[in-house]
Amino acid sequence: MNQIVVAGATLLASVGGYLLAGLNERRRDERTMQRELRLRVSEREAQLDDDRHALQRETLLALQDAVQAMARYTGQAMHFDHMQARQGKYTQLPNALSDDTFANLIKVRSLASRILDSGVRDAVDGFIGLSARLSTSPKDLEGLVGDRLEDHALAKLVELDDGYAAVSRMLGEAARREIAWQPADRTSA
Repeated sequence: MNQIVVAGATLLASVGGYLLAGLNERRRDERTMQRELRLRVSEREAQLDDDRHALQRETLLALQDAVQAMARYTGQAMHFDHMQARQGKYTQLPNALSDDTFANLIKVRSLASRILDSGVRDAVDGFIGLSARLSTSPKDLEGLVGDRLEDHALAKLVELDDGYAAVSRMLGEAARREIAWQPADRTSA
């Protein structure tokens, strides 16, 4: 009888051990699965963050080029108006310059709308307004001749240069921040 009790106890202990081992293994698998899931979520968040910064960086660099082109087109329009005013004429811009200026405006607005930093967007909007004011209508040149005309044209050019320098500085700072950005260490997740 003793042998039956020992055999029964051994059998029960074996079954109990088997069940406990299975339970412990299931818990270990669940912990491993949860850890792997957290790691995948963290990796996905890191990738999205990397992608967002890369998009901002590329957009800022393209916006810098577009704003520089806007400054050149504005300067060309101002020069055209100045040369026309020297002859006492006040005409529209040549079609090619007008079309290029408009296409550039659309590009600048499109790129600026993708920028997350509202300060940068506001600075670009301010430069767009300055550019439009300086190049839209040459009526401010009417009646000016000689030195007064030259001084007025130079003052407008200086205003354009100052506006471009300010927006260019802000775009440069934003681009440098994005270029210098490093992902956070997420290995502790």
